[in-house]
Amino acid sequence: MAPVSLAELLLALMVSHGHPGRSPYSREVVPECGTDPKVATCELAPPCSEPAPACRPPAYSSARGGWARLETRSAALRRFAGVARALSGTASRLMDCAEPRCEPIDWPGSRRSLALATLTVALHESGLREDVEFGYPPLGRGPNKEACLVQVALDQGPRVASWIAPDQRDPIIASPTRREAFAQSLLGDSPEALGRCFEVGMRLLARARRGCSGAGVDWDFGMFSLYGGGRSCRVPTIGRTRTKTFRTLAADKPALAPDLEKLLRDPV
Repeated sequence: MAPVSLAELLLALMVSHGHPGRSPYSREVVPECGTDPKVATCELAPPCSEPAPACRPPAYSSARGGWARLETRSAALRRFAGVARALSGTASRLMDCAEPRCEPIDWPGSRRSLALATLTVALHESGLREDVEFGYPPLGRGPNKEACLVQVALDQGPRVASWIAPDQRDPIIASPTRREAFAQSLLGDSPEALGRCFEVGMRLLARARRGCSGAGVDWDFGMFSLYGGGRSCRVPTIGRTRTKTFRTLAADKPALAPDLEKLLRDPV
């Protein structure tokens, strides 16, 4: 049976297209190993004997504040469930715009298409990696310090952040310290941080779609080109690959396993 809710659909797509537990950059802290960088309180033994990254023993991660190993599939699935809830909730919130101070989003489509376009960006920009979600070094931020799963550009993100007063947006962009504080507000796995990350990504996508409406290209090709390239509605390497992913996601009808349905309902 196909997923019935947007969050279920998104999680099913993340599982089938995001390769949970297979990223060499995503790690999880092992609590039983403690937080002392010099002495672990666990046996630092390989969990398996194969010569694979998943079989390496825990190593201390100063960014994560503990001993960490490669993220397991179960940990990735729990993290993906939080991402799916936030992505679904943000798309619904912006499309409904029922809150008194909500800034409407100019998206001529459904909440499903908005969420799938944003998921497309996340898959290509971050691969849903844990280090990018949190911004952990050495590769969790973009070359220009872009932040979060949709790699928000810091010279653009504050312009569309609804929680920032309009007269404060340009001053944030002009200040390296305030730009970085803005970036930090998008990082992490809290519903608030993920919601801010996805809201800015969605608003920038809507702006790119509107900006490319007269470019003489398919709307999704132009939108992804401008979002990913920053300057043009015609960037073939970006536009083609992301349009293909978006249309694949839109046509896919994956089923969600009962245990993952439970994970969405009862996060742990």
